[in-house]
Amino acid sequence: MTSAHRLGPMSIGWVIMTLLAIGVAGYSSMAWWSPDTIGFIQAREGFLRQLLVAHALTGLVALAIGPFQFLSSLRKRWPRLHRLLGRTYLLAILFSGLSGLWLAFYTVGGFAATSGFLVLSIGWLLTGSLALRAALRRDFAAHRAWMMRSYALTFAAVTLRIYLGLGAAAGIPFAEIYATAAWMSWVLNLVVVEWWLLGRPAPKRGRV
Repeated sequence: MTSAHRLGPMSIGWVIMTLLAIGVAGYSSMAWWSPDTIGFIQAREGFLRQLLVAHALTGLVALAIGPFQFLSSLRKRWPRLHRLLGRTYLLAILFSGLSGLWLAFYTVGGFAATSGFLVLSIGWLLTGSLALRAALRRDFAAHRAWMMRSYALTFAAVTLRIYLGLGAAAGIPFAEIYATAAWMSWVLNLVVVEWWLLGRPAPKRGRV
């Protein structure tokens, strides 16, 4: 039996998701040690540049942490680590989401891109808040569902780049594909998560 068969489709999906997330997080880390190599940071100055750097760095923290929060082995064996990583994730999206609200008005792509990133930031903050609320109420089934929705929005950092790459390969002007990707990068992610949640039996309330 091949290693792919031993892993199973869900494990393979997790591995692919994690590798993509870590890859994009690694690229985003250049915002700290080489910000001028990132075009959208290089073109900005002053407070806006600093906010972009902070947005990228806190976003990469959430992006890198997220996949490991879905590992049942980590939740069961190291629950304190799971909670610590969860708090770090939520703090990261709190700052990155709040800064995203501001930065949405300075993006290229016109109103379509601005509105896409604005709704994304609002949804990011909302799903994170509902995930925290569910955890505090010890409704872990709802907590996991809201965290999945939250990470679907976080993963937009990956899917945005995929859509931009596909658009460039197809010869679509950057501003045009950017405006479309500002919506597609997270809407389709949420659709996939909702489809997956609807296909699963409802877990008992309070189950970890």
